[in-house]
Order: sequence, then structure tokens, then C-alpha cells
Amino acid sequence: QFFITTVVTQWLDGKHVVFGEVVKGMDLVKMIESLGSQSGTPKYKVTITDSGTV
Repeated sequence: QFFITTVVTQWLDGKHVVFGEVVKGMDLVKMIESLGSQSGTPKYKVTITDSGTV
């Protein structure tokens, strides 16, 4: 499990390790973000495959 965050997430500070950043494909990240909801429950199932180097 990993998180791709697009806003400040202070509640995760001290609980998880930051290990990277999106270097290309931010438009895809924004598209995935649009599938979310205010509650955090996704409107649709999102599966990330062939993500390259993680």
C-alpha cells in the first residue's frame, strides 16, 4: 500500500515514510484524484499497474 498525495497531509506525519515523487504523468494523478470523494472513498476502483520503478 502507498499513498500519492496532492495536498498537505499532516495527519500522516510521523506515521509513514516519504519515498518519492511523481516526475511525469501528473495529469494522470489528477485524473485518478477526480475519481475520489470528500469522504475519501473512491467512486470507482483504481488499479495502478506497470508503475515503473517504485
